[in-house]
Amino acid sequence: MSISLLPLAIGRDLGWTLIHFLWQGLLLAALLHAILPICRSAIARHNCALATLALMALAFVATFLSLHDFAKSGAPATGVISGPAPIAAPWLDWLVMFWLAGIAGLSLRALVGWYMVQSLKRLDTLAVPADLLQRCHDLQRRLAVAWPVRFLLSRRIDVPMVVGWLKPVVLIPVSAVTGLAPAQLDALILHELAHIRRLDTITNLLLVAVETVLFYHPAVWWVGRQVRTEREHCCDDFAVSACGDAAVYVEAMTALETWKGASRLALAANGGKLKHRVARLLDARVESPRFSLSAATGLALLTLVAASVAVAQTPKGNGAYPSKDKNPVMLQPIMESHQIPPYPKESIGLKEEGRVLVEVTIGTDGTVSQAAVVGPSGHQRLDAAASNFVKGYWRWQPPTRAGKPVTTNTRVSVLFNLAPKPAAPAAR
Repeated sequence: MSISLLPLAIGRDLGWTLIHFLWQGLLLAALLHAILPICRSAIARHNCALATLALMALAFVATFLSLHDFAKSGAPATGVISGPAPIAAPWLDWLVMFWLAGIAGLSLRALVGWYMVQSLKRLDTLAVPADLLQRCHDLQRRLAVAWPVRFLLSRRIDVPMVVGWLKPVVLIPVSAVTGLAPAQLDALILHELAHIRRLDTITNLLLVAVETVLFYHPAVWWVGRQVRTEREHCCDDFAVSACGDAAVYVEAMTALETWKGASRLALAANGGKLKHRVARLLDARVESPRFSLSAATGLALLTLVAASVAVAQTPKGNGAYPSKDKNPVMLQPIMESHQIPPYPKESIGLKEEGRVLVEVTIGTDGTVSQAAVVGPSGHQRLDAAASNFVKGYWRWQPPTRAGKPVTTNTRVSVLFNLAPKPAAPAAR
């Protein structure tokens, strides 16, 4: 096991997946940034942003699946040869551990937010008056919302909002009933019903989930912000189209400017940047937010470094790879000799696992003259088994420099991993 409490192979591959996603996420965000100005409607921009977020999640999963060897993970207890050892491997465990800690923290925050939002449906709520309820049902039919929707008055909120996704509830603040004109309140309710018709309550859960897992990448948060912005624009368009008067809707939104916002897990009528939403509905010019040049340059350089490290350090499989000395030469392993070291019987009984990092000196004839453990597994039996077997059996093609055989050094990693026993067949 590693310090991230995951099996060694899974922890290592997750670490490289996190590094690879740095350049993958930036590439997808840059592609979206180039596409958004071409899209003419809020629906198109929203769908492109949502698709980009889905591609980010798929890229992360696909990268892990391409790196992880499930065949070896399901093999019997044995040593696994992982070829030339990545130099950065010791801090991969810490990287994965901090990533898991971040997910745990954000998940806890999301659960607390979800509980608080759900409590709004139970605490300080009132039945909607008959005349207002009839108006709400008329508005629901006007937007062709076939999903069953409950309407409640609430003393705890200041803006209308939708809570829940299987059984959505539209909460209407008591202050809005007395503080807004009927036409203005209807426009805001239409906005909330548009969220339900578009299934935004469901896609919002997926959005929060992706942002929680890929929280460490700024591009993910930028794409998520585009999804939320265009989602509000789409609902604004639905509301204006249904009520038929953009001015009434703008007056209603302006009245919400000083009212308190809602949780990220609820969909409220004052979501997004109100200034930009009003200017958009009134066809007024407003300065569009731009990327910070310094921030974009810094993120691009960081991603470039991460991509370079990932490409350089990812194991090359059965092919040639450079040695680790000051004047590196290309090393070509003789794969027939790189057999899997036998798992020590005592270690199997004690369930000892670990990765052994061995530095070897390869002579001019391709044999190993010295093998020293530089990254112990924490179990002496595994360390000795790895170093002795590598020294006694592993061979490389004679390394050469300028056509002459030379002695060189490299590092290899041997993973001892106990696979779970297969389940017994069920009795018939």
